[in-house]
Amino acid sequence: MVMSQYIPLTVIKGAGNEHIPIPAGESAIVADFHSIKTQTKHTPVHLTSGFYRIQPGPTRNIPVYDYEETKYVLQGQIDVLDEATGVTHHLVAGDFAFFHVGSKAQFSSKSGGTAFFAVTRPVITQHPGLVGREEKVPGQSKL
Repeated sequence: MVMSQYIPLTVIKGAGNEHIPIPAGESAIVADFHSIKTQTKHTPVHLTSGFYRIQPGPTRNIPVYDYEETKYVLQGQIDVLDEATGVTHHLVAGDFAFFHVGSKAQFSSKSGGTAFFAVTRPVITQHPGLVGREEKVPGQSKL
C-alpha cells in the first residue's frame, strides 16, 4: 500500500569510498561515508548520534519523521518498510538509509541488527551517567 503523503526515504546499498585530501598537502585517506542533501529549512540546534539495536520480534511503527535521521547498518539485518513507496528494504552491514522530514517507516528484523544513527533532534532519554555533565558553551543556553 503506497501512502503518497509521506516522503520516500533514501537507501544506499553497500558502503561508498571517497578519497579526502588532508590539509597541508599530505597524503589522502579513504573513508566510508555518504552525503545527502537535506531538506531542513533551518539549522538544527541538536545533532544526536548513537547505536540503534533491534531484536527479532514485532514490527515497530515510527511516527512521521519531523526531523532527519540517518542509519548505517553495522551488523545483522534491519528491515525497513518505506510507507511512501510500500517497499521493504532489507538492510545489512554496509547499507545506509536516510529518513527525510515527512518520511514514515516501520522497522523489523528476523535476526536482529545494529546500526549507527545520527538525528537532528535532542536526546529523548538522557544517559544517567551524563546528567550534570552537559557541555557548557559560552553565550549559549543549557541544552
